[in-house]
Amino acid sequence: MAPGLLMLRPQHFGWNSETSSSNAFQKSQPQSLPDLTAQQGLREFDAMHSRLLEAGLQVTVLTDRKEVPCPDAVFLNNLFCTLPDGGLIHFPMEAPSRRLEKRQDLAHLLIEAGYRVAYESDWSDWAEEGMCLEGTGSLVLDHTNRWAYAAFSTRTSPDLFERWCSEMGYQGWGFETRDARGMPYYHTNVLMSLGQNLAFVAHDAMNPTAREEILRCLAQSGREVLLLSPAQIDSFGANVLQVQHPAGHRCWIASETAVQAWGNELKQRVEADGEIISVSIPTIEKIGGGSARCMLAENYLPLL
Repeated sequence: MAPGLLMLRPQHFGWNSETSSSNAFQKSQPQSLPDLTAQQGLREFDAMHSRLLEAGLQVTVLTDRKEVPCPDAVFLNNLFCTLPDGGLIHFPMEAPSRRLEKRQDLAHLLIEAGYRVAYESDWSDWAEEGMCLEGTGSLVLDHTNRWAYAAFSTRTSPDLFERWCSEMGYQGWGFETRDARGMPYYHTNVLMSLGQNLAFVAHDAMNPTAREEILRCLAQSGREVLLLSPAQIDSFGANVLQVQHPAGHRCWIASETAVQAWGNELKQRVEADGEIISVSIPTIEKIGGGSARCMLAENYLPLL
């Protein structure tokens, strides 16, 4: 069964100073009042949701809580993920403000939406030990081969990554990265994205030894590797998600920022693999430091 999509409609989107030190993609603090920034983020979310529905994709929207201000709640793929075996996994977040996003009633909400949760696995308490693993921001997962990729940072603990892979039955491929400032990239999913036939990879972010190993692994999986430049990575060129359309064809969801950064040649290569569904989310990208993939959680849960 091809997964559907989960999104979370934000109530309090805005600048988060707790995350900006590790996320260089948070480009600028808003010049407008916080309420206006939240409204703009909400408008961009609603427009993206409408665009996905118009394209014929299946999207389940969760509702943010008004009483718990969480400026990054729109990036729900960090907080939890679902797995093809029906599992619901909760993850440990680095920033205290992001730990407030945890929903004790998440399984109940998904069941109410018509999905069956086979089991829950809660890793969120590891944050109290200073060990973080921020969902499918930290983990780029190849479910077919049961391989997991992770770029280590303060948000992605090497030891916890190894433990997670061991307990969940995935083979792990972890690596160090550096941006132009010599700092680790904050999440793996800004450096890599895996489709059925294609893989987006940051060419210059890894050291040569790690890059050779990752490229060999991706080639072994049968994927064509698309190498992205630092400028393309900085424009969220790899923060994209491939989904299976209910009609049977493949789609790539990407922001307009990412598609523009690809250039014509790369865009044509992606279009040959699947339909491109582009969305305009400039405020969410600049202030939140995340893009289209960060706003989407794959829903592998079967229907009740």
